[in-house]
Amino acid sequence: MKTSFSPTDKQQLYVRRPAGVYYARLYIHGGTKWISLKTRVKAVAKTELAKLMQQHYAVREAETATRKGSVTVGELSAIYLHCIDLDTDLKPATKEYRHKTIKYLLRSWPDLAGRIPAKVTESECRHWASQYHEQFSETLYNNTVDSLRHILQLAIDRGLIARNPALAISKVVVPAKKLELPSSEQFRQIVEHIRSSQQPTGQGSADLVEFLAYSGCRISEAIKVRWIDVNDTTGRIWIAPGKNNTPRHVPILEPMRDLLSRIKANARFYKSRQRMHDGYIMSVAQCARMLTAACAKAEAHRITHHDLRHLFATRCIESGVDIPTVSRWLGHKDGGALAMKTYGHLRDEHSQAMAAKVTF
Repeated sequence: MKTSFSPTDKQQLYVRRPAGVYYARLYIHGGTKWISLKTRVKAVAKTELAKLMQQHYAVREAETATRKGSVTVGELSAIYLHCIDLDTDLKPATKEYRHKTIKYLLRSWPDLAGRIPAKVTESECRHWASQYHEQFSETLYNNTVDSLRHILQLAIDRGLIARNPALAISKVVVPAKKLELPSSEQFRQIVEHIRSSQQPTGQGSADLVEFLAYSGCRISEAIKVRWIDVNDTTGRIWIAPGKNNTPRHVPILEPMRDLLSRIKANARFYKSRQRMHDGYIMSVAQCARMLTAACAKAEAHRITHHDLRHLFATRCIESGVDIPTVSRWLGHKDGGALAMKTYGHLRDEHSQAMAAKVTF
């Protein structure tokens, strides 16, 4: 279907037909750039356009200051974030996280924004890093260091400095998360507690917990699965492109087959009418609060949506499925390297248990 952009009564605000989504039209580096405002509500679109234009003009001023050689780290930060926002290969969550790291960086180093890159020293970078590391997690620390390096790299690219002082900062090792997964009995209790709750979404939330555990899908993938994606003949479910932008199939395990039968047999309460009319299997899009409460009742460690993906992989490996196969089911593209790193100890435990059965 052919699409077009129709102007509105607000300069630089357009609506894309036939989708009805509002877009901003900007002129960047001599070309036109269409940026989705991700809303069909005009009032919201105007607010988002104002924010975008404020950022756009800040970037233009920063570029002017760069040409004059007077650009500050704060202005380079605006240029960096603008490039991040325009990168179509990055997920919205990744862009949001990068904004977060810059916010934390400038807040934790108050006078950095007003400094010119040539005045930022390696010793100052190391001093900031030592204090920042004491306050935040290893992951956030490493990513904030990356953001600082990227910002100062812009200064190098523009010929303002010769060496990146942030390279003097050492990153830290991120400790592996200890998986505290529920036993089979605890998982059964968790599902039962959610399903027997008095909430209208109780049945749907329990369905989501089971679906995640039986498929290994990410929450963002699970909520997009429709009935047309289920192939009873081949015994597989088609999963639309997710984090790695690659579609895949997951097998319909017996518990999953039973779950799908139960959902078909009894209509669920859909909080969103669109989900029901569009044929989505899951009637809810998240169940975090109910899952946390159910874990407490079952006397199990608190688990998240993503932990149910770990539960799927763990149960598969403990049942004898090889790691490369589990990796493909999870949608990994590294041939099993990440799965081996995360679940390798389970394979070793399984191997030892099998070895104990060998007799001569």
